[in-house]
Amino acid sequence: MKLTVRAFLTCLICLIVIPAALAKKPGPQKTASVTGVYENFTVGKGSGDLEGMRVVLVSAGDGHYAIVQIAQGGAEDPKPEWVPVQVKGNTVNFTVGDEKFTGTVTAAGLRLKNSAGEAQLLKRKPCSSYL
Repeated sequence: MKLTVRAFLTCLICLIVIPAALAKKPGPQKTASVTGVYENFTVGKGSGDLEGMRVVLVSAGDGHYAIVQIAQGGAEDPKPEWVPVQVKGNTVNFTVGDEKFTGTVTAAGLRLKNSAGEAQLLKRKPCSSYL
């Protein structure tokens, strides 16, 4: 009887220990994607002028790119510009014309600073909103 109990307990321990030892360890967590549509366009109540910025970050081929629209008045959407983007983690850097932008992608959106040090938050929009 003792031998039977010992064999049973040995098998039970093996059934517990072996699967735990062979279990695959989880890989490194995937970093949050910086791609998306970010904007803070507003329409002036009195003038009807469009102000703000829209940045669409996309991953394409060998890197990341942005479609950037900067509205500084007027009633129509501003002309989009296609620019390369340097991405390191959740930090993005790009240049539009003579202006350099540095930003951080967060859950709230894209926090951007221009070369003059002015900061703004562009809220993340659903990708379907860019149609």
